[in-house]
Amino acid sequence: MARRSTKSLSPIKKWWRSKHEYHFQAYTSITLLSLSIALFSFIQLFFLDYAQEASDRMVTLTWVGFLGGSISLFFVAPEFFYFYDKKQTLSEILDLDSRAEVMRRRKDAENAADLLGAPFQSSLKGLYERMGISIPKRYSTLSVPSDEAPRGSPEEE
Repeated sequence: MARRSTKSLSPIKKWWRSKHEYHFQAYTSITLLSLSIALFSFIQLFFLDYAQEASDRMVTLTWVGFLGGSISLFFVAPEFFYFYDKKQTLSEILDLDSRAEVMRRRKDAENAADLLGAPFQSSLKGLYERMGISIPKRYSTLSVPSDEAPRGSPEEE
């Protein structure tokens, strides 16, 4: 009898997959940090007379910062933009006032909320409660954020 061979995940991969609620925040932070390091190093090297005034060790460190920031951006930025697109999609759905449109885009909203984590899931649950849409079982234990003002209230103006 043949068995399906599956590779067991390394402990780091298991840990990373268990923290799926923090992926968007982590990718955002790493992207901003990499961009700032690469941009700062680029400005230092090419627009200021840093290479002529600084020691060889500092110029080497600046090149390492520029190349390291650029390489990390190459790998991290696409993931960040994927998560950012999901966040934008969910934000558009949360701003809808039409129950029919929310029902039509329900699958996209739930996929985005599940990917982004508990705060986004609770916001989606609040929208479902406000629209009178049945709430999935996986969202039943979540609490709805209390800082959401009802539509049309004076706090929005």
